[in-house]
Amino acid sequence: MSDLLRAFGAMIPLTMIAFSYALLAWPLLAARRRRRHPVRTASLTAAVDVAAVTLGLLALCLVTMPVGDSGTSTLDLTPGTDLVAAFADDGSIWQLLGNLLMLAPLGALLPLRVRGLRSLGRIVLAALIASTLVEGVQYLMHAGRVTSTDDVLLNTTGAAVGGLLSRRRWHSLDVRPTPPPLPQRIPAQVRRTVCESPTRTLRVPRSVWDTRYAAAGHPAAVQPEAH
Repeated sequence: MSDLLRAFGAMIPLTMIAFSYALLAWPLLAARRRRRHPVRTASLTAAVDVAAVTLGLLALCLVTMPVGDSGTSTLDLTPGTDLVAAFADDGSIWQLLGNLLMLAPLGALLPLRVRGLRSLGRIVLAALIASTLVEGVQYLMHAGRVTSTDDVLLNTTGAAVGGLLSRRRWHSLDVRPTPPPLPQRIPAQVRRTVCESPTRTLRVPRSVWDTRYAAAGHPAAVQPEAH
């Protein structure tokens, strides 16, 4: 334990600072998302996103931090070497636990937000690629670390275990699209009668028609009235 504190003691204040910024960023991001999503969905998605980014940055700082005063890197491609050394009489399992837990939170959180990682095969493949790249960067940096196959296998196993633990909740934070409003039916127009047609009431009697207007077309047929 004392060796770990000497090697990675700088991660303690760095972790405190990172989580302080995370606690500040979480309500701000949640408030921004509440404009378009419910309060619960906005708060949970913001918490998952902030936690994933914070843990990813801390893991990146951890694997790139120099160890000791050595300016060289060691390459060990034999699987099982670190496991045998950890369970020896003078060995320590803290290194194994650290490699096992390093990608476990990301394996549990990322499938909640990234739909492309919602299968154990994809989680294992992504963790394997990420861990291989990290180990390669460690070897090129010459930070006094050991680049080994066991670190890659432990990191990948931890990510898979994290994905298994959160597998039932992968779809719990999906933002469901709001269904479009149903089209409103226009009520059928009812023809209303405002008033009755005055055609029948204004009908001119035939006797009046004959006496007044027939003379205009046939003046000879109209007999003068006797006085």
